[in-house]
Amino acid sequence: MDKITVRQAEVLKLIYKSISDSGYPPTLAELRDALEVSSNQAVLDILKLLEDKGYIEKAEGMARGLRILDKGIKELGLKQMAPVVGVSAAGPYMQTYEINEWRVTDDVQVTSSDRLVRISGDSMIGANIEDGDIVIVRNAKEFKNGDIVLARNDDETTVKRFVHDDGKVYLKPENPRYKNIPIYPETRLLGKIVGILGKSKING
Repeated sequence: MDKITVRQAEVLKLIYKSISDSGYPPTLAELRDALEVSSNQAVLDILKLLEDKGYIEKAEGMARGLRILDKGIKELGLKQMAPVVGVSAAGPYMQTYEINEWRVTDDVQVTSSDRLVRISGDSMIGANIEDGDIVIVRNAKEFKNGDIVLARNDDETTVKRFVHDDGKVYLKPENPRYKNIPIYPETRLLGKIVGILGKSKING
């Protein structure tokens, strides 16, 4: 039986509130204090039940590795959230790094498989993507001319417009200060940029 109990719903709301307020899920100690219980095991038992029922997902070995799944979001009747998984260049390729931060996406619809990526650089300002913005990346198997994409070359990534023009395929910046980037055999397109948090949807 996967119906949520009052206590389990309380824990789910505490997780959501922590992410909404700070960008991070709560630690076990924070949950323990909020629930006014004396042991971590009492909290772990509730988290295990929430995970078994499909409301949350817990990453092993991470103090803040809690994620509310779509079922949990629907149960709470709240807005979707997604992870900020790294930083990408809006300029030349740059090395990415993962961070354990979450954002509640109150202005753009996201799915549980979408990723949020923070932008560094100004090469896409013509597409309304500025330095420091967080963009929504959606998995895709096919890309059409004009899509704004997250591309990887070796271990580095960039955000650019995908162009297929007269037999030529390349990544195009939206700032005249930057040059087009060729697409090589090892280049991988990781997903489409479908929105920007706090702004309107992507142009084009």
